[in-house]
Amino acid sequence: MKQVGRAGTGGFSLIEVLTSLLILGIISLAFIRIFSTTLDATGRINDRNTLLHEAQLAEQIIASRVKLAWEVFPPGTSIRINNGATTRNHLAGSNTWVVGSDPMLALVLPPKKPGYTERCDTSNPDFCFRFFAYYAFRRSDYLSAVSPTSAEALFPDSQNDDTWVIMEFRRVLTNVTDPSTIAPPNGDSIYAGVKGRLLVEYVQPETDSPAYSLFTVNPDKSVDVALRMIRHTSKRDYRAPKASEPPLTIRVVPRNLGVGN
Repeated sequence: MKQVGRAGTGGFSLIEVLTSLLILGIISLAFIRIFSTTLDATGRINDRNTLLHEAQLAEQIIASRVKLAWEVFPPGTSIRINNGATTRNHLAGSNTWVVGSDPMLALVLPPKKPGYTERCDTSNPDFCFRFFAYYAFRRSDYLSAVSPTSAEALFPDSQNDDTWVIMEFRRVLTNVTDPSTIAPPNGDSIYAGVKGRLLVEYVQPETDSPAYSLFTVNPDKSVDVALRMIRHTSKRDYRAPKASEPPLTIRVVPRNLGVGN
């Protein structure tokens, strides 16, 4: 007996098409969510790694100076470099820094060509002792201290105004032939007109949680350098290391303390 086939068995009904589109939409939405989550997680990792890399680079630069140091000024030492906006202790509203109380590290390095300090003058800077300082203040203070049109300018970032920057100050001491006469800077003319330079930004302030100390000068004049980085965005805060982890810390022992004095 012949069977009569149903009309339209070669196509899809409207309900079947709509159902297929609904299923496809659900699958696509799930894929987009997974893809977005993956991208967001990757972005978080990349941003955190960038902060960590900047911290490691800054610590390596500071450590390289400390290793060479002829003198590390101890806690309690008052340092007044000059009255410039990039060397001012904006945190205390003063031109003076105090090692151990403020985020300040001050060093004297030997000449690049030691043994001939009697030749030290402006025409022979490689025979001169060198002063270095590292210190921190708010990012907003840096923006105020530097012309927005200068090469040292940073872009405004109001969410991070209260994060810190670390500055580096350096000066060749062309007025020194006897290292025993080197004293902590106190606004001396040799330091006049010289600016501090930005080393790293987005540093977590010492007093923020979890608290820590940027620079610690130990009794043997070895130096502990510790860093926590933070950057605030509209979505979240990026930290390196994580708040649950200790700060990125390195201990450095000077190799030239008092050599040739």
